Amino acid sequence: MLYYVKDVPATLRFFKSCLAPNGKLLIILVSGNSGWSMLWKKHGPRLPLNDLCLYVTAGDIAQMLSSMGARFQSYELPSDMDITECFIEGDRNGEMLLDFLTETCDFKRNAPADLREQILCDLKSPECSTTRDGKVIFNNNLSVIVVERD
Repeated sequence: MLYYVKDVPATLRFFKSCLAPNGKLLIILVSGNSGWSMLWKKHGPRLPLNDLCLYVTAGDIAQMLSSMGARFQSYELPSDMDITECFIEGDRNGEMLLDFLTETCDFKRNAPADLREQILCDLKSPECSTTRDGKVIFNNNLSVIVVERD
């Protein structure tokens, strides 16, 4: 839900304040080292214009928690996703997957040509994906952050 709140630091402070003695707050978000992070940092302002999502990663949350002086630990959860179909012209599954990756309905038809080309190029880049056995594998890593009550 942190992707959809207006004030992430205030939300973190609130939930941290709700912790019982020895309580812990568990936050699971996309990793700051994931393909999502690269896409959001580079293209977030252009994806989509009416989106309510705050393209926040676990890296951003860790910085916020550190600035609050909160005690926390972070763990990476490796995850990947085969996005090869995104690059097959006319493939319906690939088009829906691209809609998911960009949070844009009918991305291939609605996005400006330069944005479409750049995102498809970036999705194949080492910052987002690897190529294994001829498949494009998107870095979908997650991070788990465990926040302790003071």
